[in-house]
Amino acid sequence: MITYKFIANDKAQDIKAMSLKKAMKSFQGGDAEEVTIEWTSRKGNPSSKVVKLPYKPRSERKGRL
Repeated sequence: MITYKFIANDKAQDIKAMSLKKAMKSFQGGDAEEVTIEWTSRKGNPSSKVVKLPYKPRSERKGRL
């Protein structure tokens, strides 16, 4: 399990998940427009990403393929 730290509106929330996609689905951002995500990979490399909310996976954006 990887611990993802979601930072939105100066509030931080830690979520443990197997993948970034699953962590983003379980995150409840409230009224924030974007969120910064920080995590450390299994190899020990720090990473961060800015995601616009609400997050929709590719299957929802493109429809059924």
